[in-house]
Amino acid sequence: MVGNLQPLLPVYDKSSLPARPMESVHSLIPINGRKSFDANKNNLLLSLKPSNTSVELYTNSDIIKPSNMPIVLGPIAKPLVQLPTGVISNDTNKQTANKQGNKLLLLDKFKEALEKLELKFYMTTFTKLSSSGSEGRRENGISFVQSALFLQLHLMAISTEVDNITKAEIDDCIGLHISDADKIELIKAVLPTLPNTNMDLVFRWQSRLVLGAGQNVSEQFIHGAAAALQLHLVHFHPEESAQSLSQKLNRMVEEDSKGAMHDTFEEEEFSEGLRALAMNTLYLRGRWRSAPTVLNGSWPFRDADGAPRRTVRMIRINDIMRYGDLTECNAEAIEVAYATPGLTLLILVPRGRSLRKLASHVVANTLHDITEKMTTMRVAATLPLYTLRMTLLLPSKLQTMGISGLFNTNITDNGQLRLSHGVQRLMFWAEAGRNAFKDDGIEWEETPEYEMVVDRPYMFFVRWHNMTLLNGNFVL
Repeated sequence: MVGNLQPLLPVYDKSSLPARPMESVHSLIPINGRKSFDANKNNLLLSLKPSNTSVELYTNSDIIKPSNMPIVLGPIAKPLVQLPTGVISNDTNKQTANKQGNKLLLLDKFKEALEKLELKFYMTTFTKLSSSGSEGRRENGISFVQSALFLQLHLMAISTEVDNITKAEIDDCIGLHISDADKIELIKAVLPTLPNTNMDLVFRWQSRLVLGAGQNVSEQFIHGAAAALQLHLVHFHPEESAQSLSQKLNRMVEEDSKGAMHDTFEEEEFSEGLRALAMNTLYLRGRWRSAPTVLNGSWPFRDADGAPRRTVRMIRINDIMRYGDLTECNAEAIEVAYATPGLTLLILVPRGRSLRKLASHVVANTLHDITEKMTTMRVAATLPLYTLRMTLLLPSKLQTMGISGLFNTNITDNGQLRLSHGVQRLMFWAEAGRNAFKDDGIEWEETPEYEMVVDRPYMFFVRWHNMTLLNGNFVL
């Protein structure tokens, strides 16, 4: 198999070798058995035999022609001019390891920044919705759902196509001060980790950038950040009417949501034209891991003091959940599992009727501070049945969060990307599902350790392996 090789040392049991044998003086060279190369005479070679039961050391005085010797370790006296197919140099291994290490570091930075952004984004939306509503809505606002994850990804892509001042505003807002190349690599790394639609989950998302008259983007952006985000770029004709714009954009949303969402835009929104529009469409509908029971009748919903009396349909889920008693903010937390492994719904519920104190506490801390205190137990949770459809307008919210230049279409920008509109269109189901049971008055499931009735406003986070896909409030 190996010509002119003589054993120099006895055979050793592999278990007696150090975990990383001779790392400082040996380079790992996988060898393709169909090739041969000059390994330099008199090199010391370590052959791992195919049986993986022993190790032998040889000297080489001729050409190695391996057939059953998949790995050779040996000091390289002088660099090889050309490595055969399948041979990887130690430098290549180091480069690959460094690249993987850099990617993991970037992902850690991304997740840390995302959690801060989602709480900042949440508080901005909650404050605006509660302050602009009627007197009865001032305490808890209205129900809403949003995605800081897709906002983060979209802003990362857009930041590679704007001027330096706007880029700095975006980077400060999203908490990521990294190069454009790293942003593109991050986007490429994050998207494959998102859940896929399966028999227990429907998860659809789409990102678009719609360009109006006088707004163009560079080829570098098209083939870089836009391609990484799978961003759909659409150009509208300069003479497009407001009516035509709204109709075409509504058809895009219908297409992206597979017909689930309609009438997103109105003609009046484009009365002053369209410079550019950034849009995310998200749809999530999951099946619970434990089949719920649809409870009979309607249950009273305890909204803010002074609010009109309201009722809601309820389901009951009896399952192994994570539970936390948040005494520091007089609230409770449960995390309910969906049938798709890794997908959960984290619910934070005040013991009273107001979300304000709970929201302020969560934003001042982190979700990790809350989830690390939770324990696993069997819980029977009674939850409202609902479907949220949301059209979230972004410009004023992002301006509140420190991004102003991106929406300033009055300045001289030398063709830099500016937005006149920004929208998230979302749909989230908290439903019973096809596998739900009717309430026949008989308890068939195991006795829970704790029972919880969620009959008041609450915060929610749809989590995918500890990364939030969607979050918001449920308020009747």
